[in-house]
Amino acid sequence: MDLSSLLPIPDLLQAKRLMAFAPHPDDNEVGAGATVARLRRQGCEVIYVIATKGDAGSDDPQLTADELVRLRQQEQQRALQILGDGPIVFWDYPDTLLKDHEKALQQDVLKVIREYQPDFVMAPDPWLPYEAHPDHRTLGHAVATGVIMAPFARAFGQSATPVPSPAIAFYGSAWPNTFIDVTETFDLKLAALAAHKSQFGPPLGPQLMMYLTLYAEENGQKIGVKRAEPFKVLTPHHLHFNAYTWHC
Repeated sequence: MDLSSLLPIPDLLQAKRLMAFAPHPDDNEVGAGATVARLRRQGCEVIYVIATKGDAGSDDPQLTADELVRLRQQEQQRALQILGDGPIVFWDYPDTLLKDHEKALQQDVLKVIREYQPDFVMAPDPWLPYEAHPDHRTLGHAVATGVIMAPFARAFGQSATPVPSPAIAFYGSAWPNTFIDVTETFDLKLAALAAHKSQFGPPLGPQLMMYLTLYAEENGQKIGVKRAEPFKVLTPHHLHFNAYTWHC
């Protein structure tokens, strides 16, 4: 018996209720849009949680922050409809300043996990070596912590009914251990990204689409398919006092 047999990697394609956390509107589509579409086709319930308002995500001086927030929420709703629809929880944290609200964020993550009781959660990998955006790092850490704290009724000073810890799938990981065949749903990912018109106009939009397509093809080669999305999938036991996690 070896360590990998003690803690087998959960099968993301067996998820029944996925809660996908994103720092901003559009991040779930960039990191996992085609996988979300595949899971929806299989009957998996998908709940989006968008942590920040996305109010810093524009270089248009004519667009007010409130107008941008409304626009980005509308774009996010259209994008998820393309992928297969589902509820969206929009939080009110300020874009680029998630770190300043880390304690409240951690409590909100734990509350929403307990409310919906997903068997899988998804988030950006906070351990991506060159990730410079503080919102991505902060949210990824908060979701990982929420996973391990879900069974503890008094975590973070709360008094709540404990729930089983979900498995977690990190997108944007430098150390993926799971590759999802998205050959049949990758076009839906691109269409969902195109719904974020405020973010992905030229020249960034076409460049991003090309990058993500080539990236999916490169990952597809690793499992013998046309296109794949990579994830670091872990159990709660991988997320605390486990030096082996880097290797699995």
